[in-house]
Amino acid sequence: MVQNKKTAAAETIRLISQHQAVLLAYILTLHPDRIEAQDILQEANIVLWEKVDEFREGTNFKAWAFRIAYLQTLAHFKRCRRDQWLGFSSELVETLAHEAEPLLSDFEQRHQALRHCVAKLSSADHELLRSRYELGLPLAEIGGAMGRSVGALKQVLWRIRRSLRVCIQRQLVEEPAGA
Repeated sequence: MVQNKKTAAAETIRLISQHQAVLLAYILTLHPDRIEAQDILQEANIVLWEKVDEFREGTNFKAWAFRIAYLQTLAHFKRCRRDQWLGFSSELVETLAHEAEPLLSDFEQRHQALRHCVAKLSSADHELLRSRYELGLPLAEIGGAMGRSVGALKQVLWRIRRSLRVCIQRQLVEEPAGA
């Protein structure tokens, strides 16, 4: 019995972790502020963990997690209205939620394809992407450290983004949805 609880807990952690990026993307379609969206995600994670016994194995975890994230977003807006912050009506949030779900349907496949394609980049290109997009460093600072002009870096980044787009499209064709 103890082993079953450990296995169930490990599976729950795996499912919640696996869906973090798509849940945040979904919440961001409902709430424009990234910091507050991350707070909502953490609240949703707590609810997911607390209510994991309500999840029926074999059903769609992502849909269940989206519903919890949706409800947590509504609760957040309700708190904001109560605290006299500007908040969206529940009708608007519901409309946004219905519009967002189809847009995010292939998010996980695209995200996996992006990781695959980034892994294929040279270490120099990977480091440039990391410096610019992960660390958020300005091009002038990166250029100074690399001994390259801002214009040259813009050109290199454009080429990297183009090659990533082509690689992702190729990956999505090679491994279609449901494969």
